[in-house]
Amino acid sequence: MHPDARSSPAGGFTLLEVIVALAVVALGLIAAFNGVIQITSGATYMRERTLSNWVAMNELSRIRLSGVMPDVSETDGDVEFANSTYRWRATVSETGVENLRRIDIEVSYVDSVDSVLGRATGFVAPRPPTAGTNRWSSGASVAPAPGDDLVDPTDPGEDSGDGDE
Repeated sequence: MHPDARSSPAGGFTLLEVIVALAVVALGLIAAFNGVIQITSGATYMRERTLSNWVAMNELSRIRLSGVMPDVSETDGDVEFANSTYRWRATVSETGVENLRRIDIEVSYVDSVDSVLGRATGFVAPRPPTAGTNRWSSGASVAPAPGDDLVDPTDPGEDSGDGDE
């Protein structure tokens, strides 16, 4: 005997089941998009911090390499770096050690000076007298030890060392 078609349960989903399934999918997509937005904003924030710290370190290096002992003061300036314009503010202060200055540099965007993006702190002392020598070497030349054979490979008059004599 065949069961009556009207009494058999219908195959498929009810409208309520479809709505619940769509709500679950929608919540999952919202959570995924929220995660992507957080990752993107975090990457942007880290890029801003990194670039502003580079600006601060560049300014600190510029002050150190100027060769001039900075006075205790506060200065600022603008610099364009990585397609953005930054404002740096350097505060030079005493350290309690003679001829040693502390420099604190804060960096922000030009249009939002009160929101500091990056900072750097360093110290500056006068350069010692170098008496005409290269600062990166001791200035002393090293003589070869007795018995050392020093051959200049660029001098054609020297033995080339290829064994042909």
